[in-house]
Amino acid sequence: MTLRSPLALALVGLAGLAACAPRPECADSACEAIPSCPDSAFDEAAMRADVAYLASEALDGRAPGTPGDDAARAFLHDRFACLGLRPLPGAPSFEQAFTDAEGHETANVVGYLPGADAGDASDIVVVSAHFDHLGDGRLGANDNASGVSGLLAIAQALSEAEPTDRTVVFAAFGAEESGMEGAAAFLDTPPEGFSPDDVVYDVNMDMIGTYGATGTVYALGSLAGTEGRAAVAARRAEYPELDVGLGEPSDLSDNEAFCSRGIPYLFFWTEDPDCYHARCDVPDQLDYPSMVEIARLTGQVAADLADSDADLRGAVAPGTDVCDRAGR
Repeated sequence: MTLRSPLALALVGLAGLAACAPRPECADSACEAIPSCPDSAFDEAAMRADVAYLASEALDGRAPGTPGDDAARAFLHDRFACLGLRPLPGAPSFEQAFTDAEGHETANVVGYLPGADAGDASDIVVVSAHFDHLGDGRLGANDNASGVSGLLAIAQALSEAEPTDRTVVFAAFGAEESGMEGAAAFLDTPPEGFSPDDVVYDVNMDMIGTYGATGTVYALGSLAGTEGRAAVAARRAEYPELDVGLGEPSDLSDNEAFCSRGIPYLFFWTEDPDCYHARCDVPDQLDYPSMVEIARLTGQVAADLADSDADLRGAVAPGTDVCDRAGR
């Protein structure tokens, strides 16, 4: 049963929660370097600074359970609070703690902007990106500091705009590299007052910083629940500088946790043939002008879905395989 009432009630009167939400601890030197809130969304210098911090040697690749993981979560907490995002209903903070399969204690960092339409108060579009990487000197600039930078830019843009009809949740997931564990925890062990049954679409970003390597950004997505693909097709003419490919389904990122639970998705991704999971995945290798435009496109598509008059909840027929595995 979908728990609509608690979320609808929680959308009122929570503006002060973000300010008092507990902040993760991190080493003084790492905390002192946390970038401040940008003056505007989709600012290239600000997105560079976010990537530079997350993929710095001080954070050493943000592996779960490490000081770099703690620092990344503190950074995300500060930015979510600065942008006026709210912790999920029933959650005491932006953090959703869990233990990964190797016994490392980590957390997702999750906040939301309430929708304007009371009738869609519990129809949720999720914008997601994982913040963890492999650690041990592999800094993960493209994978996935780039996606987190895009998520934060989108959150800022939507926080400064008129509310979308549907609620938008911003989810920075931990422990993706070990098997999408953070996304699974988000969906399987939610706080009281929030139901994953209310999620109607996931818009995921993973590795959006290497457009220059191949000259294409892929919007991969489920073939069932095609509103997302239609939204990309409608918007891509506004980005003549980007070659936007509408690709086949993919199970290579956190969107897999959503599609395996019947939730359609879009997954924005650029190939990184030389530095994927390698020590050369550093901030200097990224194509920042294109990354900014990819994030802007992703944000517009997410907002279009959140404002769509279509019944996204009914977009997938009963019994349909959202992941389209049979077609691969």
